Amino acid sequence: MPENERAEEKLIREETEVLEEATRLEAELKAAQEELQAFKEKYLRLLADFDNYRKRTAAELEAARREGRLEVLRALLPVLDDLERALAHAEAEPEAILEGVRKTKDGFLRILAGLGVEEVPGEGEPFHPAYHEAIGVVEGEEDGRVAEVYQKGYRVGEFLVRPARVAVTKKKEVGGGE
Repeated sequence: MPENERAEEKLIREETEVLEEATRLEAELKAAQEELQAFKEKYLRLLADFDNYRKRTAAELEAARREGRLEVLRALLPVLDDLERALAHAEAEPEAILEGVRKTKDGFLRILAGLGVEEVPGEGEPFHPAYHEAIGVVEGEEDGRVAEVYQKGYRVGEFLVRPARVAVTKKKEVGGGE
């Protein structure tokens, strides 16, 4: 029977090892499940934070747009006031309306300058396709110069608000054999 006892001891030892291994694996599984749950909660918090951030930045962007529009409108309303005053006085002194319109235009240009708006360079300047729209060609002493401005263009820094509509010079061709 000693061999039976040894086999039995061996089985008990193996059973003990298997139980210990099972206990260790269960502990690892439980730790992995807890870690997974922690990551899941962290992910959900991060997702909620990002959604809140997205909503907040969208609201801030809309508020900035609205404030920008209001700033421009506040800057332009004095021009409307000046035009209304000019029209109110036009019947009393028709000659004075020209002076009033000039002053209103000057005031409007000051407002635009205060908003960072600049006029696109015009006559005599080199033609620049980023700032000029060529709508005609005229003969000139050299190629590619702005000869005439039909509609002024404006920019804010390097950003184009509206291109200048211009006629561009083309050098006269001399000679030509017949």
